Amino acid sequence: MSEELLTVIVPCFNEEPSIARTVQGVVTVAAHLPLAVDVLMVDDGSTDATAEMMERLCEQHPRCRARRNPHNMGLGRSVMSAYDEIPARSWVTVIPGDDEIDFQSIHNFLAVRDQYDLILGYFQNPVIRPMRRRIASASFRQVTRSLYGFDFRYLNGMKMYRIEVFRGIEVNSSGYAYTAELIAKAMLRDPSLRIGEAPFIARGRAYGKSNAFRPGAILNAVYEVVKGQRSVARYRERVIAADVELE
Repeated sequence: MSEELLTVIVPCFNEEPSIARTVQGVVTVAAHLPLAVDVLMVDDGSTDATAEMMERLCEQHPRCRARRNPHNMGLGRSVMSAYDEIPARSWVTVIPGDDEIDFQSIHNFLAVRDQYDLILGYFQNPVIRPMRRRIASASFRQVTRSLYGFDFRYLNGMKMYRIEVFRGIEVNSSGYAYTAELIAKAMLRDPSLRIGEAPFIARGRAYGKSNAFRPGAILNAVYEVVKGQRSVARYRERVIAADVELE
C-alpha cells in the first residue's frame, strides 16, 4: 500500500435506513485499494437517528469518524465544511449516504489519478435514472456550457480530487448550481488545473423520492444558477485584477 490517502466524505440528511449499507460498501471496497482510506461521515442536521447510526459505525470501523452540522447546510456546504479535517495532499471523494453510488466505481478514478488533479464522474449506466431526471440533467448541462464554457459530460455526480483543488474557495449558490460555481472558481484560481473524467455506476434510489421536480425547486434552481454565475463573474474580475498587479 502506498502512502497516499483517500478521504471518503459521506454527507447525510435523514439517511438512517441507508447509512450503514453505504459505509459498509465503502469499507469493503477500501480493503482492496492500493492506498489508505478514511471515512468521514457528516450529519447535516438530521432529525432521525442518522447521528446515532454514525456513532455505531465509528465503533465498528476504526477508520470511520463523524461530525455533525449544527443545522441543515445543504450537500455542498456540508462537504466543504469538512475540508479543514482532511490532511494536505489527500485525495477526496464524496459518497452520499443514500447508497445510490456504487463505490466499486472508485477503481476507474484511481486508475487515472496520476494524470489529473480533479476527476469528474459521468454515468456509466444512465438508464438507471428516470427519463425526467435525464432530461433535467441535460438541460442543466446546456445551461452551464453557455454560462461557463464547460464541455464536461456531468458535474453533479461522483468525483475525486486533491483537497487543495477546492479548499479555501467560497461558494454563494446552492443545490445543483453549487458544483458548477465551485469548479469555475477552481479553474480561475489555477488555470493549469488538470481535469479529467471517469465513469461511475449508480443504483436506483431505494428510499424516498427526489424533490428536484417540484415547481418551487425548479424556480429555486434557476435562481441559484444565476446567483452562482454572478459570483463567478465577480471572482473573475478579482483574479484578473490580481494578475495585472503582479505584472
